[in-house]
Amino acid sequence: PICLEMFTKPVVILPCQHNLCRKCASDIFQQASNPYLPTRGGTTVASGGRFRCPSCRHEVVLDRHGVYGLQRNLLVENIIDIYKQESTR
Repeated sequence: PICLEMFTKPVVILPCQHNLCRKCASDIFQQASNPYLPTRGGTTVASGGRFRCPSCRHEVVLDRHGVYGLQRNLLVENIIDIYKQESTR
């Protein structure tokens, strides 16, 4: 993730197959749409638009649902859950 923290749910998979927390994807989209907005505001994301993957710079085109239209990566979410359970033992 771009925040350099462990992924937080929901984790979304981009068309380039890289993963982001939906919050980080939202922050990237907001910054790409309006670079003068603060990136950690947690505001809702407008529908449609585009941004670049922070890992490979592939252009991600969003549908009318914005970042909420990106598919969740349940495999990564489950791996994170298992890791968190094991690390607390």
